[in-house]
Amino acid sequence: MIDLSIAIVSYNTKEVLLDCLRSVHAHTTAIAFEVIVVDNDSRDGTVAALKTAYPAMRIVANPDNRGFARAVNQALAVSRGRHVLLLNSDTIVGDQALETMVAYLDDHPDVGAVSCKQWTGDGHLNQTCFPFPSIRDHLFYSALFQRIAPTMQAAVTATHKIDCTLSQDVDWANGACFMVRRSLLEQLGGLDEAFFMYFEDVDLCRRLSRQGYRVRHIAEAEIVHLIGRSSGRDPERLQLVWELSRIRYIEKHFSPVKRCLMKGWIAGGTGWRLMQSMWCAPAAQRRRRIQSCLTTIRRLWSGPQSVEQALAVSSGTQG
Repeated sequence: MIDLSIAIVSYNTKEVLLDCLRSVHAHTTAIAFEVIVVDNDSRDGTVAALKTAYPAMRIVANPDNRGFARAVNQALAVSRGRHVLLLNSDTIVGDQALETMVAYLDDHPDVGAVSCKQWTGDGHLNQTCFPFPSIRDHLFYSALFQRIAPTMQAAVTATHKIDCTLSQDVDWANGACFMVRRSLLEQLGGLDEAFFMYFEDVDLCRRLSRQGYRVRHIAEAEIVHLIGRSSGRDPERLQLVWELSRIRYIEKHFSPVKRCLMKGWIAGGTGWRLMQSMWCAPAAQRRRRIQSCLTTIRRLWSGPQSVEQALAVSSGTQG
């Protein structure tokens, strides 16, 4: 029986992905595992390189970019492991890290998922565990609050920061290296594909918690996460996807009153950004930022909609 299915979503990250796979095979020796790479239409020769380096590995080559959540679900559908690991392509797995995570799940049946300690490429500890999003957090971490009360924001951030050097139960952990019981992931229907990318990990942890399962951060297992290498190089689009995913999460998990408050707050912040964008240069960048703001505002009042649907509307408008 296979202990672990490792699901890696790739999008134009050939070199770091190959480094990731080398680290997995070099440092995971005590468990039976399989790797499934789902490629979202990379144009850098990723699929060809994978077939050359790992001819026996399962590769799902999509003809378009289907997002992170849907790609993970594609891997889940063809996987065979008792547990499933969501692993970013821009990570380097530490020695016996995955064995440690598998062992914890096997020894603690009340734990639904585990995460691990993550280091950045320059040796700093990455903050990967957080409380579930709340109105308070959105206000305290906003750019407006940072501008008007930077000292207070720093104090609030320090108070609520989770010490990732210690093993502990957490509300949610990021999906860069996140291991879930296969039975639970199937029971929950996989990741919510309406998110496309961002917030699908928060949503999954919230659904696990509602089923009565704990999410555990394991400091004894470590990886290096080269942050941002797997997300592409279009910050304006990534910001829009993040905002649309945040709206999706708010609609799904916030009460009606909190939902209205949060949407009003987002509308105000987006309106301010829209006004700032009027003076943004050059013209092409200004046009994209204005379109991004208009897409966000339109989405706030459009009713339930997936991120992919909102992006399609935006692309149609731009065209």
